[in-house]
Amino acid sequence: MIKQYTLALIMVAFSAVLIYQPANSKENTAQTTLKETAEIKTEAKAKTEVKEKEVKSKTAVSSTAKATHKIISAKVRYYKIKKGDGLMGIIRRELKVAETDIPKTVRIIKSINPRIKNVNKINPGTVIKLPGRTVLAETPVKTKAVDQKALKLTENQTQPKKIAEVKRKKVMPPEVGFAVLKHVLTQMNGSITTTGNYYLPLSKTGQVTIDCSKIPVIEFDDNTIVFLDLENRANNNLKKMISDNWSNYYLVKTDKNDDVIAILKKVINTTKSYRMIKGEKPMMIGAFPPVELTVDWVIFSTFPKQTKPSKQGLRLIHENNLLLPKSIKNYSQKNGLIVTEISEETGLVGKPEEVYSLQPMPVFPTTSAKDFSYALVSNLGLSAEKDVDIQMFDTVKDGFNLSIKADVLVNKENKKYIIYSQILSPQFVNALKQAGNELIFVKDNDSPEKIMEKILHGLNIPFTSGNFTFSGPEKNQAPYALNFNGTKIKTDKDLYVIDFDIDQELRGLLQEVWSANIAKY
Repeated sequence: MIKQYTLALIMVAFSAVLIYQPANSKENTAQTTLKETAEIKTEAKAKTEVKEKEVKSKTAVSSTAKATHKIISAKVRYYKIKKGDGLMGIIRRELKVAETDIPKTVRIIKSINPRIKNVNKINPGTVIKLPGRTVLAETPVKTKAVDQKALKLTENQTQPKKIAEVKRKKVMPPEVGFAVLKHVLTQMNGSITTTGNYYLPLSKTGQVTIDCSKIPVIEFDDNTIVFLDLENRANNNLKKMISDNWSNYYLVKTDKNDDVIAILKKVINTTKSYRMIKGEKPMMIGAFPPVELTVDWVIFSTFPKQTKPSKQGLRLIHENNLLLPKSIKNYSQKNGLIVTEISEETGLVGKPEEVYSLQPMPVFPTTSAKDFSYALVSNLGLSAEKDVDIQMFDTVKDGFNLSIKADVLVNKENKKYIIYSQILSPQFVNALKQAGNELIFVKDNDSPEKIMEKILHGLNIPFTSGNFTFSGPEKNQAPYALNFNGTKIKTDKDLYVIDFDIDQELRGLLQEVWSANIAKY
Protein backbone atom coordinates (compact mmCIF):
# COMPACT_ATOMS: atom_id res chain seq x y z
CA MET A 1 0.00 0.00 0.00
CA ILE A 2 2.80 2.40 0.97
CA LYS A 3 4.71 1.44 -2.15
CA GLN A 4 1.68 2.21 -4.30
CA TYR A 5 1.25 5.63 -2.62
CA THR A 6 4.94 6.45 -3.12
CA LEU A 7 4.82 5.40 -6.73
CA ALA A 8 1.75 7.62 -7.29
CA LEU A 9 3.58 10.65 -5.82
CA ILE A 10 6.57 10.09 -8.10
CA MET A 11 4.30 9.92 -11.15
CA VAL A 12 2.56 13.18 -10.20
CA ALA A 13 5.91 14.96 -9.70
CA PHE A 14 7.27 13.70 -13.00
CA SER A 15 4.12 14.89 -14.84
CA ALA A 16 4.47 18.34 -13.25
CA VAL A 17 8.06 18.58 -14.48
CA LEU A 18 7.03 17.65 -18.01
CA ILE A 19 4.23 20.26 -18.00
CA TYR A 20 6.56 23.04 -16.64
CA GLN A 21 9.41 22.55 -19.17
CA PRO A 22 7.41 23.40 -22.35
CA ALA A 23 6.01 26.52 -20.69
CA ASN A 24 9.45 27.60 -19.60
CA SER A 25 10.80 26.85 -23.06
CA LYS A 26 8.11 29.05 -24.64
CA GLU A 27 8.89 31.86 -22.21
CA ASN A 28 12.61 31.66 -23.00
CA THR A 29 11.89 31.58 -26.71
CA ALA A 30 9.64 34.64 -26.40
CA GLN A 31 12.28 36.51 -24.44
CA THR A 32 14.93 35.63 -27.01
CA THR A 33 12.68 36.73 -29.85
CA LEU A 34 11.89 40.06 -28.16
CA LYS A 35 15.57 40.63 -27.48
CA GLU A 36 16.55 39.89 -31.07
CA THR A 37 13.74 42.10 -32.39
CA ALA A 38 14.86 44.96 -30.15
CA GLU A 39 18.45 44.55 -31.34
CA ILE A 40 17.34 44.55 -34.98
CA LYS A 41 15.25 47.70 -34.43
CA THR A 42 18.13 49.39 -32.61
CA GLU A 43 20.55 48.51 -35.39
CA ALA A 44 18.11 49.73 -38.05
CA LYS A 45 17.54 52.95 -36.12
CA ALA A 46 21.28 53.47 -35.80
CA LYS A 47 21.77 52.93 -39.53
CA THR A 48 18.93 55.34 -40.28
CA GLU A 49 20.47 57.98 -38.02
CA VAL A 50 23.88 57.54 -39.67
CA LYS A 51 22.30 57.97 -43.11
CA GLU A 52 20.41 61.04 -41.95
CA LYS A 53 23.63 62.53 -40.56
CA GLU A 54 25.44 61.83 -43.80
CA VAL A 55 22.63 63.46 -45.79
CA LYS A 56 22.63 66.48 -43.48
CA SER A 57 26.40 66.72 -43.68
CA LYS A 58 26.34 66.59 -47.46
CA THR A 59 23.50 69.11 -47.57
CA ALA A 60 25.36 71.50 -45.26
CA VAL A 61 28.60 71.17 -47.16
CA SER A 62 26.81 71.47 -50.47
CA SER A 63 25.18 74.69 -49.31
CA THR A 64 28.58 75.86 -48.07
CA ALA A 65 30.09 75.08 -51.46
CA LYS A 66 27.27 76.99 -53.14
CA ALA A 67 27.81 79.91 -50.82
CA THR A 68 31.50 79.84 -51.64
CA HIS A 69 30.71 80.22 -55.33
CA LYS A 70 28.79 83.43 -54.85
CA ILE A 71 30.52 86.62 -55.94
CA ILE A 72 30.42 89.00 -53.00
CA SER A 73 31.21 92.37 -54.50
CA ALA A 74 31.06 95.56 -52.50
CA LYS A 75 29.36 98.40 -54.37
CA VAL A 76 31.48 101.23 -55.70
CA ARG A 77 32.03 104.23 -53.47
CA TYR A 78 31.47 107.81 -54.50
CA TYR A 79 34.03 110.48 -53.69
CA LYS A 80 33.79 114.24 -54.19
CA ILE A 81 37.04 115.83 -55.38
CA LYS A 82 38.36 118.49 -53.01
CA LYS A 83 40.75 121.32 -53.79
CA GLY A 84 44.32 120.06 -53.72
CA ASP A 85 43.33 116.40 -54.18
CA GLY A 86 45.58 114.17 -56.27
CA LEU A 87 44.59 110.77 -57.60
CA MET A 88 47.41 108.88 -55.90
CA GLY A 89 46.73 110.66 -52.62
CA ILE A 90 43.05 109.67 -52.84
CA ILE A 91 44.02 106.05 -53.54
CA ARG A 92 46.36 105.92 -50.55
CA ARG A 93 44.07 107.77 -48.17
CA GLU A 94 40.67 106.37 -49.12
CA LEU A 95 41.48 102.87 -50.42
CA LYS A 96 44.69 102.19 -48.45
CA VAL A 97 46.19 99.96 -51.11
CA ALA A 98 49.80 98.81 -51.24
CA GLU A 99 52.26 100.78 -53.38
CA THR A 100 52.56 97.86 -55.80
CA ASP A 101 48.77 97.85 -56.34
CA ILE A 102 48.51 101.55 -57.24
CA PRO A 103 48.96 101.08 -61.04
CA LYS A 104 46.20 98.43 -61.09
CA THR A 105 43.94 100.68 -58.98
CA VAL A 106 44.49 103.61 -61.36
CA ARG A 107 43.37 101.41 -64.27
CA ILE A 108 40.28 100.26 -62.34
CA ILE A 109 39.30 103.87 -61.53
CA LYS A 110 39.69 104.76 -65.21
CA SER A 111 37.46 101.85 -66.25
CA ILE A 112 34.62 102.72 -63.85
CA ASN A 113 34.77 106.43 -64.72
CA PRO A 114 34.61 106.30 -68.55
CA ARG A 115 33.22 109.82 -68.87
CA ILE A 116 36.27 111.35 -67.25
CA LYS A 117 38.95 111.76 -69.91
CA ASN A 118 41.82 112.43 -67.50
CA VAL A 119 41.49 110.97 -64.00
CA ASN A 120 44.66 112.79 -62.95
CA LYS A 121 43.15 116.21 -63.69
CA ILE A 122 39.66 116.46 -62.21
CA ASN A 123 38.05 119.72 -61.17
CA PRO A 124 37.12 120.20 -57.48
CA GLY A 125 33.49 119.32 -56.84
CA THR A 126 33.45 116.48 -59.36
CA VAL A 127 32.11 113.19 -57.98
CA ILE A 128 34.02 110.07 -59.06
CA LYS A 129 33.56 106.38 -58.40
CA LEU A 130 36.08 104.47 -56.30
CA PRO A 131 36.24 100.66 -56.38
CA GLY A 132 34.97 98.65 -53.40
CA ARG A 133 36.50 95.46 -52.05
CA THR A 134 35.68 92.34 -54.06
CA VAL A 135 35.91 88.66 -53.14
CA LEU A 136 36.72 86.83 -56.36
CA ALA A 137 34.46 83.96 -57.29
CA GLU A 138 35.88 80.47 -57.37
CA THR A 139 35.63 78.47 -60.63
CA PRO A 140 32.41 76.38 -60.72
CA VAL A 141 33.00 72.65 -60.40
CA LYS A 142 31.01 69.50 -61.19
CA THR A 143 28.78 67.77 -58.65
CA LYS A 144 31.24 64.93 -58.10
CA ALA A 145 33.99 67.36 -57.39
CA VAL A 146 31.69 69.16 -54.94
CA ASP A 147 30.98 65.87 -53.17
CA GLN A 148 34.70 65.12 -52.95
CA LYS A 149 35.34 68.61 -51.61
CA ALA A 150 32.51 68.09 -49.11
CA LEU A 151 34.08 64.87 -47.92
CA LYS A 152 37.47 66.55 -47.59
CA LEU A 153 35.87 69.48 -45.80
CA THR A 154 34.19 67.10 -43.33
CA GLU A 155 37.52 65.41 -42.72
CA ASN A 156 39.36 68.69 -42.38
CA GLN A 157 36.87 69.90 -39.78
CA THR A 158 38.19 67.27 -37.42
CA GLN A 159 41.79 68.38 -37.95
CA PRO A 160 43.36 71.28 -36.04
CA LYS A 161 43.93 74.49 -38.01
CA LYS A 162 47.49 75.21 -39.04
CA ILE A 163 48.95 78.37 -37.58
CA ALA A 164 50.39 80.65 -40.26
CA GLU A 165 54.04 81.36 -39.89
CA VAL A 166 54.72 84.96 -38.96
CA LYS A 167 57.11 86.53 -41.42
CA ARG A 168 60.19 87.77 -39.69
CA LYS A 169 60.35 91.53 -39.67
CA LYS A 170 63.36 92.89 -41.47
CA VAL A 171 65.66 94.83 -39.20
CA MET A 172 68.15 97.45 -40.31
CA PRO A 173 71.65 96.80 -38.90
CA PRO A 174 72.73 99.45 -36.33
CA GLU A 175 75.64 100.72 -38.43
CA VAL A 176 73.35 101.08 -41.46
CA GLY A 177 70.75 102.91 -39.39
CA PHE A 178 73.38 105.29 -38.05
CA ALA A 179 74.54 106.04 -41.61
CA VAL A 180 70.94 106.91 -42.52
CA LEU A 181 70.64 109.12 -39.44
CA LYS A 182 73.84 110.96 -40.31
CA HIS A 183 72.84 111.46 -43.94
CA VAL A 184 69.38 112.84 -43.10
CA LEU A 185 70.72 115.24 -40.47
CA THR A 186 73.52 116.42 -42.76
CA GLN A 187 70.94 117.26 -45.43
CA MET A 188 69.24 119.53 -42.87
CA ASN A 189 72.48 121.43 -42.14
CA GLY A 190 73.27 119.32 -39.09
CA SER A 191 76.46 117.48 -38.15
CA ILE A 192 77.30 114.47 -35.98
CA THR A 193 80.49 114.04 -33.95
CA THR A 194 81.37 110.47 -33.00
CA THR A 195 85.01 110.84 -31.92
CA GLY A 196 86.79 112.66 -29.10
CA ASN A 197 85.24 114.35 -26.09
CA TYR A 198 82.74 117.15 -25.70
CA TYR A 199 83.11 119.39 -22.65
CA LEU A 200 80.22 121.10 -20.89
CA PRO A 201 81.38 123.74 -18.39
CA LEU A 202 79.61 124.01 -15.04
CA SER A 203 79.71 127.31 -13.19
CA LYS A 204 80.70 125.89 -9.81
CA THR A 205 81.58 122.23 -10.03
CA GLY A 206 83.83 122.22 -13.08
CA GLN A 207 82.74 120.51 -16.30
CA VAL A 208 80.95 117.50 -17.73
CA THR A 209 82.88 115.40 -20.24
CA ILE A 210 80.89 113.55 -22.91
CA ASP A 211 82.56 110.67 -24.75
CA CYS A 212 81.37 111.22 -28.33
CA SER A 213 82.11 107.63 -29.35
CA LYS A 214 79.49 106.43 -26.85
CA ILE A 215 77.09 109.39 -26.90
CA PRO A 216 77.26 111.11 -30.34
CA VAL A 217 76.86 114.88 -30.40
CA ILE A 218 74.52 116.43 -32.99
CA GLU A 219 74.82 120.15 -33.82
CA PHE A 220 72.23 122.11 -35.80
CA ASP A 221 72.64 125.46 -37.54
CA ASP A 222 70.35 127.13 -34.96
CA ASN A 223 72.95 126.33 -32.24
CA THR A 224 70.89 123.44 -30.87
CA ILE A 225 73.11 120.69 -29.43
CA VAL A 226 71.69 117.18 -28.96
CA PHE A 227 73.49 114.41 -27.08
CA LEU A 228 72.17 111.16 -28.53
CA ASP A 229 72.17 108.35 -25.97
CA LEU A 230 71.64 105.29 -28.17
CA GLU A 231 72.33 102.68 -25.48
CA ASN A 232 70.74 104.29 -22.43
CA ARG A 233 74.12 104.99 -20.84
CA ALA A 234 73.33 108.33 -19.22
CA ASN A 235 71.24 108.59 -16.06
CA ASN A 236 68.41 111.00 -15.47
CA ASN A 237 70.57 113.21 -13.27
CA LEU A 238 72.77 114.11 -16.25
CA LYS A 239 69.69 114.89 -18.34
CA LYS A 240 68.32 117.16 -15.62
CA MET A 241 71.69 118.83 -15.13
CA ILE A 242 71.90 119.64 -18.84
CA SER A 243 68.34 120.98 -19.08
CA ASP A 244 68.78 123.08 -15.92
CA ASN A 245 71.98 124.77 -17.08
CA TRP A 246 71.60 125.19 -20.87
CA SER A 247 68.51 126.13 -22.87
CA ASN A 248 69.85 124.91 -26.20
CA TYR A 249 71.42 121.62 -25.02
CA TYR A 250 69.38 118.41 -24.89
CA LEU A 251 69.96 114.79 -23.98
CA VAL A 252 67.84 112.44 -26.11
CA LYS A 253 67.54 108.83 -24.97
CA THR A 254 66.40 106.10 -27.33
CA ASP A 255 64.64 102.82 -26.70
CA LYS A 256 66.00 99.50 -27.90
CA ASN A 257 62.89 99.09 -30.06
CA ASP A 258 63.30 102.49 -31.75
CA ASP A 259 63.98 102.29 -35.47
CA VAL A 260 65.78 105.02 -37.41
CA ILE A 261 62.51 106.92 -38.04
CA ALA A 262 61.63 106.95 -34.34
CA ILE A 263 65.13 108.19 -33.46
CA LEU A 264 64.95 110.92 -36.11
CA LYS A 265 61.58 112.09 -34.78
CA LYS A 266 62.98 112.37 -31.27
CA VAL A 267 66.05 114.29 -32.41
CA ILE A 268 64.36 116.61 -34.94
CA ASN A 269 61.38 117.50 -32.78
CA THR A 270 63.69 118.32 -29.87
CA THR A 271 65.06 121.33 -31.77
CA LYS A 272 63.37 124.71 -31.90
CA SER A 273 63.86 125.27 -35.61
CA TYR A 274 62.96 121.95 -37.24
CA ARG A 275 59.95 119.66 -37.22
CA MET A 276 59.28 116.15 -38.52
CA ILE A 277 55.70 115.26 -39.40
CA LYS A 278 53.86 112.49 -41.23
CA GLY A 279 53.40 113.10 -44.95
CA GLU A 280 49.61 112.96 -45.26
CA LYS A 281 49.00 114.66 -48.63
CA PRO A 282 50.83 114.74 -51.97
CA MET A 283 53.26 117.63 -52.30
CA MET A 284 53.36 119.88 -55.37
CA ILE A 285 56.95 120.63 -56.36
CA GLY A 286 57.92 123.38 -58.79
CA ALA A 287 55.68 125.29 -61.16
CA PHE A 288 56.87 124.74 -64.75
CA PRO A 289 55.93 121.95 -64.69
CA PRO A 290 54.46 121.13 -61.27
CA VAL A 291 55.38 117.64 -60.04
CA GLU A 292 53.14 115.78 -57.59
CA LEU A 293 55.09 113.67 -55.12
CA THR A 294 54.14 111.67 -52.03
CA VAL A 295 56.56 110.98 -49.18
CA ASP A 296 56.09 109.23 -45.84
CA TRP A 297 57.73 111.86 -43.61
CA VAL A 298 58.54 115.54 -44.04
CA ILE A 299 61.30 117.40 -42.19
CA PHE A 300 61.12 121.17 -42.53
CA SER A 301 62.67 124.30 -41.09
CA THR A 302 60.59 126.69 -39.02
CA PHE A 303 63.10 129.53 -39.38
CA PRO A 304 60.96 132.63 -40.09
CA LYS A 305 63.96 134.45 -41.60
CA GLN A 306 64.58 131.91 -44.32
CA THR A 307 63.23 133.08 -47.67
CA LYS A 308 63.24 129.52 -49.01
CA PRO A 309 62.75 127.03 -46.16
CA SER A 310 64.58 123.78 -46.72
CA LYS A 311 62.53 120.59 -46.63
CA GLN A 312 63.39 116.92 -46.74
CA GLY A 313 60.98 114.15 -47.64
CA LEU A 314 61.66 110.63 -46.39
CA ARG A 315 60.30 107.88 -48.58
CA LEU A 316 60.30 104.43 -46.96
CA ILE A 317 61.02 101.63 -49.40
CA HIS A 318 59.46 98.31 -48.43
CA GLU A 319 59.72 95.04 -50.30
CA ASN A 320 58.75 95.39 -53.99
CA ASN A 321 58.46 99.19 -53.76
CA LEU A 322 59.73 101.13 -56.76
CA LEU A 323 62.39 103.83 -56.57
CA LEU A 324 61.85 107.32 -57.94
CA PRO A 325 63.66 108.29 -61.14
CA LYS A 326 66.76 110.34 -60.40
CA SER A 327 65.45 113.14 -62.60
CA ILE A 328 62.39 113.52 -60.35
CA LYS A 329 64.55 113.66 -57.22
CA ASN A 330 66.93 116.17 -58.81
CA TYR A 331 64.05 118.39 -59.95
CA SER A 332 62.52 118.17 -56.50
CA GLN A 333 65.77 119.24 -54.86
CA LYS A 334 66.11 122.19 -57.25
CA ASN A 335 62.68 123.31 -56.06
CA GLY A 336 63.30 123.05 -52.32
CA LEU A 337 62.54 119.43 -51.40
CA ILE A 338 65.31 116.91 -50.78
CA VAL A 339 63.98 113.38 -51.26
CA THR A 340 65.72 110.61 -49.31
CA GLU A 341 64.70 107.00 -49.98
CA ILE A 342 65.30 104.52 -47.16
CA SER A 343 65.09 100.74 -47.41
CA GLU A 344 63.84 98.98 -44.29
CA GLU A 345 66.76 96.57 -44.58
CA THR A 346 69.65 98.14 -46.49
CA GLY A 347 69.34 101.80 -45.55
CA LEU A 348 69.94 104.53 -48.12
CA VAL A 349 68.85 103.57 -51.64
CA GLY A 350 68.28 105.36 -54.92
CA LYS A 351 68.39 104.98 -58.66
CA PRO A 352 71.60 105.96 -60.46
CA GLU A 353 71.83 109.07 -62.61
CA GLU A 354 70.02 108.74 -65.92
CA VAL A 355 71.82 109.65 -69.13
CA TYR A 356 69.37 110.73 -71.83
CA SER A 357 70.30 111.14 -75.48
CA LEU A 358 68.58 114.41 -76.28
CA GLN A 359 68.65 116.46 -79.44
CA PRO A 360 68.52 120.26 -79.04
CA MET A 361 64.97 121.28 -78.17
CA PRO A 362 63.15 122.93 -81.10
CA VAL A 363 62.25 126.57 -80.45
CA PHE A 364 59.63 128.31 -82.59
CA PRO A 365 60.29 132.07 -82.87
CA THR A 366 57.38 134.38 -82.12
CA THR A 367 58.80 137.47 -83.83
CA SER A 368 56.31 137.13 -86.68
CA ALA A 369 53.56 134.82 -87.87
CA LYS A 370 55.69 133.95 -90.91
CA ASP A 371 58.71 132.87 -88.86
CA PHE A 372 56.58 130.90 -86.40
CA SER A 373 54.66 129.14 -89.20
CA TYR A 374 57.79 128.14 -91.09
CA ALA A 375 59.47 126.76 -87.95
CA LEU A 376 56.35 124.79 -87.02
CA VAL A 377 55.78 123.05 -90.37
CA SER A 378 59.50 122.41 -90.86
CA ASN A 379 59.73 120.71 -87.47
CA LEU A 380 56.79 118.52 -88.41
CA GLY A 381 58.86 117.17 -91.29
CA LEU A 382 56.85 118.82 -94.07
CA SER A 383 58.39 120.17 -97.26
CA ALA A 384 58.22 123.94 -96.80
CA GLU A 385 59.65 127.10 -98.38
CA LYS A 386 59.59 130.65 -97.09
CA ASP A 387 59.01 133.85 -99.14
CA VAL A 388 57.96 132.06 -102.32
CA ASP A 389 56.65 133.94 -105.40
CA ILE A 390 53.30 132.55 -106.55
CA GLN A 391 52.50 133.34 -110.22
CA MET A 392 48.87 134.37 -110.59
CA PHE A 393 48.80 135.89 -114.11
CA ASP A 394 51.30 135.83 -116.97
CA THR A 395 51.62 137.91 -120.14
CA VAL A 396 51.24 134.98 -122.53
CA LYS A 397 47.96 133.74 -121.11
CA ASP A 398 46.44 136.81 -119.46
CA GLY A 399 48.18 139.69 -121.21
CA PHE A 400 49.85 140.89 -118.02
CA ASN A 401 52.15 139.54 -115.32
CA LEU A 402 51.19 139.36 -111.62
CA SER A 403 52.56 137.36 -108.72
CA ILE A 404 52.32 137.48 -104.93
CA LYS A 405 54.86 136.46 -102.32
CA ALA A 406 53.62 133.71 -100.01
CA ASP A 407 54.94 133.67 -96.46
CA VAL A 408 55.26 129.88 -96.47
CA LEU A 409 54.53 127.34 -99.19
CA VAL A 410 53.92 123.79 -97.95
CA ASN A 411 53.79 120.70 -100.18
CA LYS A 412 51.79 117.89 -98.57
CA GLU A 413 50.26 114.85 -100.26
CA ASN A 414 50.41 116.37 -103.77
CA LYS A 415 48.74 119.54 -102.58
CA LYS A 416 50.08 123.05 -102.16
CA TYR A 417 49.21 125.02 -99.04
CA ILE A 418 49.92 128.75 -98.95
CA ILE A 419 50.33 130.31 -95.50
CA TYR A 420 49.75 134.03 -95.78
CA SER A 421 49.83 136.76 -93.14
CA GLN A 422 48.68 139.68 -95.33
CA ILE A 423 45.22 140.69 -96.49
CA LEU A 424 44.31 139.51 -99.99
CA SER A 425 41.39 140.69 -102.10
CA PRO A 426 38.62 138.18 -102.79
CA GLN A 427 39.63 138.11 -106.48
CA PHE A 428 43.16 137.00 -105.61
CA VAL A 429 41.83 134.42 -103.16
CA ASN A 430 39.51 132.94 -105.79
CA ALA A 431 42.27 132.92 -108.39
CA LEU A 432 44.65 131.09 -106.06
CA LYS A 433 42.01 128.53 -105.13
CA GLN A 434 41.07 127.97 -108.78
CA ALA A 435 44.73 127.24 -109.43
CA GLY A 436 44.48 124.35 -106.94
CA ASN A 437 46.05 126.01 -103.90
CA GLU A 438 44.81 125.72 -100.31
CA LEU A 439 45.02 128.98 -98.35
CA ILE A 440 45.75 129.35 -94.62
CA PHE A 441 45.53 132.88 -93.27
CA VAL A 442 47.34 133.90 -90.08
CA LYS A 443 48.00 137.26 -88.44
CA ASP A 444 51.01 138.71 -86.71
CA ASN A 445 48.87 139.67 -83.73
CA ASP A 446 47.54 136.11 -83.36
CA SER A 447 48.81 134.20 -80.34
CA PRO A 448 51.14 131.25 -81.03
CA GLU A 449 48.33 128.89 -79.95
CA LYS A 450 45.96 130.51 -82.46
CA ILE A 451 48.51 130.31 -85.28
CA MET A 452 49.13 126.62 -84.52
CA GLU A 453 45.41 125.93 -84.46
CA LYS A 454 44.87 127.58 -87.87
CA ILE A 455 47.82 125.85 -89.54
CA LEU A 456 47.12 122.39 -88.10
CA HIS A 457 43.44 122.63 -89.04
CA GLY A 458 44.35 123.76 -92.54
CA LEU A 459 46.86 120.93 -93.01
CA ASN A 460 44.48 118.31 -91.52
CA ILE A 461 46.97 117.34 -88.82
CA PRO A 462 45.34 115.98 -85.61
CA PHE A 463 46.15 117.89 -82.42
CA THR A 464 44.87 118.48 -78.91
CA SER A 465 45.24 121.53 -76.70
CA GLY A 466 44.86 121.49 -72.92
CA ASN A 467 46.46 120.06 -69.80
CA PHE A 468 48.47 116.85 -70.02
CA THR A 469 49.32 114.60 -67.07
CA PHE A 470 52.07 111.99 -67.00
CA SER A 471 51.61 109.52 -64.15
CA GLY A 472 54.42 107.22 -63.01
CA PRO A 473 52.17 104.31 -61.93
CA GLU A 474 50.66 104.17 -65.42
CA LYS A 475 54.12 103.16 -66.65
CA ASN A 476 54.82 100.82 -63.70
CA GLN A 477 57.01 103.43 -62.04
CA ALA A 478 57.10 104.87 -58.54
CA PRO A 479 54.17 107.13 -57.57
CA TYR A 480 54.69 110.58 -59.03
CA ALA A 481 52.96 112.73 -61.62
CA LEU A 482 53.79 115.82 -63.64
CA ASN A 483 51.50 117.95 -65.78
CA PHE A 484 51.60 121.01 -68.00
CA ASN A 485 49.50 122.98 -70.48
CA GLY A 486 50.35 122.83 -74.15
CA THR A 487 49.42 121.53 -77.59
CA LYS A 488 49.92 117.88 -78.52
CA ILE A 489 50.50 117.34 -82.23
CA LYS A 490 50.05 113.80 -83.52
CA THR A 491 52.23 112.82 -86.47
CA ASP A 492 54.69 109.93 -86.60
CA LYS A 493 55.65 111.00 -83.06
CA ASP A 494 53.94 112.87 -80.26
CA LEU A 495 55.13 116.48 -80.13
CA TYR A 496 54.12 118.66 -77.17
CA VAL A 497 54.51 122.40 -77.80
CA ILE A 498 54.83 124.43 -74.59
CA ASP A 499 55.55 128.05 -73.66
CA PHE A 500 58.07 127.60 -70.82
CA ASP A 501 61.63 126.37 -70.28
CA ILE A 502 61.31 122.78 -69.14
CA ASP A 503 63.90 121.08 -66.98
CA GLN A 504 66.11 119.06 -69.33
CA GLU A 505 66.17 116.00 -67.06
CA LEU A 506 62.37 115.95 -67.00
CA ARG A 507 62.39 116.38 -70.76
CA GLY A 508 64.63 113.31 -71.02
CA LEU A 509 62.32 111.36 -68.70
CA LEU A 510 59.26 112.27 -70.80
CA GLN A 511 61.02 111.20 -73.98
CA GLU A 512 62.37 107.97 -72.47
CA VAL A 513 59.24 106.75 -70.67
CA TRP A 514 56.36 108.29 -72.66
CA SER A 515 58.02 108.89 -76.07
CA ALA A 516 56.93 112.50 -75.64
CA ASN A 517 58.98 115.04 -77.61
CA ILE A 518 59.01 118.66 -76.46
CA ALA A 519 59.20 121.92 -78.42
CA LYS A 520 58.69 125.45 -77.13
CA TYR A 521 57.97 128.92 -78.40
